[in-house]
Amino acid sequence: MGKRLLSILGLLIVIVGIVFGGNLVLVIIGCVILGLGQIIKDKEDNGLNMNVVHEFFEDVKMNPDTHILNVSDTNIPLPKHDYCSGSGYVQGKYKGLDVEFCTIKLTDVTEVLRDETGLWEKNENTVYTGEWMLYKLDCKFKTWLTIYPRSLLDKQSIKTGNEAFDKKFNLTCGDEKLALEILDANRLERIMALSNHKFSINLNEDGRLYIAAHSFKNMNDLKWFVDMIDVFRG
Repeated sequence: MGKRLLSILGLLIVIVGIVFGGNLVLVIIGCVILGLGQIIKDKEDNGLNMNVVHEFFEDVKMNPDTHILNVSDTNIPLPKHDYCSGSGYVQGKYKGLDVEFCTIKLTDVTEVLRDETGLWEKNENTVYTGEWMLYKLDCKFKTWLTIYPRSLLDKQSIKTGNEAFDKKFNLTCGDEKLALEILDANRLERIMALSNHKFSINLNEDGRLYIAAHSFKNMNDLKWFVDMIDVFRG
């Protein structure tokens, strides 16, 4: 409530300053108060996020110097792009094993010839933003598999026998028989129970589990990620 009042008060002072002849002093004071309210809001939001992170992870490190999550290590289909960047990296331990979480952004660059100048100009366009997590399972698998959202134009991929899953997702893998052994009826049901988000999963033979939530917007939804990790643990 305090941060909202500060922001409202600051905005009102700015408006008053503009209305009454562009009073520069009032405008500056209003901007300072408005900025203070935003700073308080950002600090509280960050504190909330960190509380959520510590609720699930141990040995938490924010923005570590080295990263273990690499998008190019996965078979997850993504939009055409020229650059891939990550931000907000968080590393830690979940149930004793390494985990890393971050925001991934893909950027496509196009060149446009400006008639007025005769020069080529580069335009950058964000084609994808999603929240990704890598979890290193303490077991190995006999094949790799990738689960990703199915579109109307996609050809029928491997059928799992779970009709709801097959309608919603595509499945690719190194070996169909072994992949279906991993994705048994229990796992498929648990995955579908978490299908309220648009997501992709890549499970590597060495136990690296990549989870890409394409519609994930709130740090409070970290529980969704750890629930998905638990589907593949054990």
